[in-house]
Amino acid sequence: MKVAVVGAGISGCLLTHFLGAEGIDVSVFEKSRGCGGRASTKQTDWGQCDIGATIVPAKKAQFRDFMQGLSKQNIVTKWPEKIFVSQPIANLQQPLEHLVGDREYYVFNSKMNAPCRHWIKNARLHSNSLIGQIRYLDGKGWQLNLNGIWQAELFDKVVVTLPWPQSQALIAQSEWPLELPDYSQDWTSCWSVALKLQQVVASDIDLVYLKNHSIQTLVRDSGKPQRPSVFPSEAGENSEIWVIQLANKLSDDLGEQGKAKAIDIATKGLCELFDLPENSVANTHAHYWRYARPSAGQKSLGIFSYHEYGIYLGGDWSFGASIESAYEAALRLSQSIITGE
Repeated sequence: MKVAVVGAGISGCLLTHFLGAEGIDVSVFEKSRGCGGRASTKQTDWGQCDIGATIVPAKKAQFRDFMQGLSKQNIVTKWPEKIFVSQPIANLQQPLEHLVGDREYYVFNSKMNAPCRHWIKNARLHSNSLIGQIRYLDGKGWQLNLNGIWQAELFDKVVVTLPWPQSQALIAQSEWPLELPDYSQDWTSCWSVALKLQQVVASDIDLVYLKNHSIQTLVRDSGKPQRPSVFPSEAGENSEIWVIQLANKLSDDLGEQGKAKAIDIATKGLCELFDLPENSVANTHAHYWRYARPSAGQKSLGIFSYHEYGIYLGGDWSFGASIESAYEAALRLSQSIITGE
């Protein structure tokens, strides 16, 4: 069996891993240079930072078992020891509470997209490969239009793991043998901002969740396990990198052109929280995630399986908006493909 997986995010890479374990021949097509999707790591000339997903909460028993297995393989580490949360008031100069919950928290070692290469090591990865259309040739299989050119290779099955709005667009542009259900799902964006400080924050806080604030999370990115050392500041002092993610509604309002404002909000928020002068920030990098997650309060769509034609759709949006949701989607998709049920 030959399977084409469109998208090399967490869902696509994990699916490739599960299918490969069953001896299935998998090719992965990714429009970007690398793997990981929204679990993205940025390498700058002043340091490395996880600019997408910052941490992996694990709630359900099956996913906890999976993450514990990865820990034994030295692929993930439990981190941080403590998580803090604010009260739902605007002022950041407030006592933070230690978050106690029913989740375990992990990060992928070295960088957040590192395991993706591990999961697809036995597959063929086609990077910088935008799939603009797909079509089913009756009795022959699936054909992909890659960067505007129809490819000669045919596949028994195709799995689309893109965010739902992009999956819908791909299907709408394709020669599709049946009608896709008209499910709508609104998505929201997120500005993610990395700040390199010219000093080290003297605090045991590594991760903060803020409630009802312009910022939703602050993470001491360079404090994660097995990260490279941060280049010293110009004065030769120790320095570190923090990643700040703005609230989704604010990110929607700022839009893709709001980079300068996003950096300003992140800088002021970090400096206010830790009582730092704003000139403590030496370098910045910001990325706008247009499709960060489905908007809150929407029903999950599940996966779509069309066994008759051999096409499947799914991703983290199938069961939520997290890496745990991506795992569940990959597992369900692989089971559907393997069993035909």
